[in-house]
Amino acid sequence: MSAKTRTIKALVACGLVAAALPVGASGNVQVGSSGWSWGNPLPQGNTLRAMAFGGATGYAVGDFGTLLQTNDGGATWSGLPAGTFSNLTELQVLDANTLFAGGGCVARRSVDGGKTFTRIAFTNVESDCPTDSTLAALAFLNQNLGYIFQSSGQVFQTTDGGTRFAAKIAVPGTKTAGGAAVPTDAAFTGENTGFVATTDGKIYGTTDGANSWKPISETNRAVRAITFVSATVGYAVGDQSLFLKTTDGGATWKPQDVGGPGPQDLTGVQCADDKTCVITTKAGTRVIVTKDGGASFAFPTPSTDPLFAAAFATPSRLVAAGQQGSTAASDDAGGNFVPVGGRLLGQFTKVRAGRVAGSAFAPGPDGTLGRTIDGGKSWTRGNVATSQDVLDVSFPSVQDGYALDVSGGLFNTNDSGQSWKTLDTGTTARPAAVYAPSASVVMVIGPTGVRRSTDSGGSFSAVRGDVARTPLSGVDRAGSSIVAWGAQDLVASVDGGKTWKKLLKPGKYVKVRGKKAKVNRLGIRKADFVDARTGYLLDVYGRVWRTTNGARTWTELVGVGTNAARGLSFSSAKSGYLVISTFGDVSTPTGFLLRTNDGGATWHPQFVESQVIPNDGVAAGGGTDYLLGGQQALLFSTTGGDAGGESGLTIKAPKTSYPKPAHIVVTGKLSPASGNERITVSYRRPGATRWTSQTVTASANGSFTSSWDVVRGVNQFVAQWQGNFRSRGDGSKVLTVTVKKATKKRK
Repeated sequence: MSAKTRTIKALVACGLVAAALPVGASGNVQVGSSGWSWGNPLPQGNTLRAMAFGGATGYAVGDFGTLLQTNDGGATWSGLPAGTFSNLTELQVLDANTLFAGGGCVARRSVDGGKTFTRIAFTNVESDCPTDSTLAALAFLNQNLGYIFQSSGQVFQTTDGGTRFAAKIAVPGTKTAGGAAVPTDAAFTGENTGFVATTDGKIYGTTDGANSWKPISETNRAVRAITFVSATVGYAVGDQSLFLKTTDGGATWKPQDVGGPGPQDLTGVQCADDKTCVITTKAGTRVIVTKDGGASFAFPTPSTDPLFAAAFATPSRLVAAGQQGSTAASDDAGGNFVPVGGRLLGQFTKVRAGRVAGSAFAPGPDGTLGRTIDGGKSWTRGNVATSQDVLDVSFPSVQDGYALDVSGGLFNTNDSGQSWKTLDTGTTARPAAVYAPSASVVMVIGPTGVRRSTDSGGSFSAVRGDVARTPLSGVDRAGSSIVAWGAQDLVASVDGGKTWKKLLKPGKYVKVRGKKAKVNRLGIRKADFVDARTGYLLDVYGRVWRTTNGARTWTELVGVGTNAARGLSFSSAKSGYLVISTFGDVSTPTGFLLRTNDGGATWHPQFVESQVIPNDGVAAGGGTDYLLGGQQALLFSTTGGDAGGESGLTIKAPKTSYPKPAHIVVTGKLSPASGNERITVSYRRPGATRWTSQTVTASANGSFTSSWDVVRGVNQFVAQWQGNFRSRGDGSKVLTVTVKKATKKRK
């Protein structure tokens, strides 16, 4: 992990900026890959690995392709579209507008302050590259001239900002040169003069543009970072508290230990001037500050969270960041720190949109309840009066709400959660859900039947009729109606829960011996109705169904293209989400959604969060949608989770009807396209519920090809694309290829 600033000119020029900069303020950072923004933690929740400033304008990079910008010395931050989901560990800032960032198989360049980024093409394919080819360090002298160091020790020079490269002499002692060392960081003080540090404790120098290297320093301790603050003064740090300084332009390096509370592995060094520097550590438990060029050191602890990146905006303004985006700032060069943003303590299990616009709630273990009333921009915590996990909540207003815990305890608040009253539901059974259409009317759902109160929970009675014998596990507001469901049943009420009637499920109803009525064994995972007539249902096979006539009939939404959906949420008849964990060739469980804006005819993926989204982790709330990633990340969107311009995706086959099984190609077109976009084409065999997929690469004109074996019956295909930071993702319409059934020969 390394970050560096080219020279101290920009810092000196902006030296008067930081004196009055706000410290504790924070804005909502948009996730670079989608239209979702962070609400908790603030400023954002991805771990940051490197930071650098060019005056008051600074940048930070980290996990999940995170690239942030600040224009006020770290008081507030905004997300930038880096165009990658790879973890970013390397960062160099030449000035307020020019930066270079990278990690793994990816590197980026911007010369307009992060408005646009171009690829530094040091690998053939960004989605995957050999370990030896990953980025170890980068060092640029201007917008165009720079050096790239790969983990193997191979060195490349570019003179056009990363389009073309010339191979240079490999770093001695590395794999390419027959050794085992790995480059860790590099710094150049002139077009041909530079230095590279390695894991075997050496610093090498070049005076001919990496056409040759000579050893300059050896400490037997890995050197992890190197920086120059002037033509003569430079610093380097490494393992076991190693600190080195040069005052002769890198010709010689004087080693020493930083001291402090035990040996520490030092990972980065950033300086405000030739005497004032900050050092980061591998453990992240503290930052180390020197104000006298290494004669003495201070060891402040800015945060309870590990901090892996730190940099000066001015000689007095110091900013540090790290795990889950935790950020702190100091206006006295590290003497005192104040948090920038923050996060709620505790964990959450689901997110629920409130009845009042802009309100949402996130219940969790041990009475935890997160709450927002400003559309997810900020969250507060107000515990329910229980030591049990909160299972479900329902808030008909901002002040009035009900909470249900896993032991069956029900609680009521009428002061926005400041205090809670314990209610008696009149049963020892443990309900599965709670719903309150108003402050005075509340009902608990399941495990069998419905119990209802009309006096704010003062007394409950069981609702009579068939629903009393119906196993139920969930409930949903359907406009002025209410819909509840269990593993096998779907019921609805149009009178506030007084009476209920059974609704038909998707699938076939058949006669079963010993049963008077026909039976449908299709299992239900979740249902979501937007009004009494229009609803969506997710079955146990991962299929999604839609009704527009109050569940009299259902239509399968084949355009989903997957059987891996775990949850769903709709805000209108047209707009909704599915929760999935993987997509295309991303096999590691991650925070994906599928989004539809046309009533489920087509679906496009959104890559939102590095952590898995829980089954009940998305709540479509109309004007604002809410999302829970993992157990702590809370995000919101007012754009349906989409960002960027529109894109179009179509697929076709040579024919849509074949007389017998055949091997066919399914081709398609993505627009706009620049080449190398990854398109996932999914296929479902006739009569099957499972989908198989191929992820293929689009050409520069957006065309792509996949090949399949089609069998007798109706073969279905769908193509989907997750977007590329400039354009939102898209999903194709369903392509149907029919292979005729075999005809029996007459004898």
